[in-house]
Amino acid sequence: MLTHLAATVDGAKVVYDRTEQDGYPVIFVHGGFGSSSELWHSTMDSLPEGFCGYAINNFLRSDAPPDGYTIESLAARVAHFAQALGLERPVIVGHSMGGVVCQQAAISYPDVIGGLVTVGSGPTMKGHNTGRGLLATMREANGITEELMRGISAKWFYKEPPEGFFDAYVERAMQAPMQAVIDIQASLLDTDLVDDLPKIEAPTLVLHPTEDSGRPMEHAELLMAGISNTRLHVFKDCGHSPMLESKTEFDTVFHSFLRDVKDGTTKADQ
Repeated sequence: MLTHLAATVDGAKVVYDRTEQDGYPVIFVHGGFGSSSELWHSTMDSLPEGFCGYAINNFLRSDAPPDGYTIESLAARVAHFAQALGLERPVIVGHSMGGVVCQQAAISYPDVIGGLVTVGSGPTMKGHNTGRGLLATMREANGITEELMRGISAKWFYKEPPEGFFDAYVERAMQAPMQAVIDIQASLLDTDLVDDLPKIEAPTLVLHPTEDSGRPMEHAELLMAGISNTRLHVFKDCGHSPMLESKTEFDTVFHSFLRDVKDGTTKADQ
């Protein structure tokens, strides 16, 4: 794994990690609440031959987007990152908030994106009282205490994550600029992509766990209803982070989709 590489995107430094092997490009986008590229390292290490993974950092190490921390600005970053590195028709993979960023990128930049994967995500947080409550708590506290961050992060898992992952995740998240975490959460809550989903032309894989406390199955159903060329895989007895909790199952489904995109054989409901 090559770490802490940097590219200039829209005048801002974007730090990313990359697999050492070359191949068809796959761009990974982490979620909110101070998440970072390390979320994807295990998935990237397992990529099959013929694929190259790139994991963008949005909170840690990278500069703020010129237009601030919004879903649209991070979507532009994904598309312009691909163009800056000369990555042709990449598959973009987003977890949670990152999945919304990737949806927006596929809607706004259809000629750039070759495939879309959402993980524990959805097109809207309308009526999401938990998300609004967390935003209010962060604003009242003017940030996030470690106790609050640990409580938030614990909700991402139904099963125990890999040993050592959780503490390291929280430690990194606490280093994120808290105003950025607050701003992107506010933008996420204001974003509703339901009516724009039919604009997504890229073949799409929706990966959704049954025990996701933040994103119930209704979110996956909205994606399936709105995107024409899409397939769904449901992880049973799994929480918000199936790439960590159900890694073998995740990799099997994910790799099959990647090969189909690369070969041009993607079809809905396979």
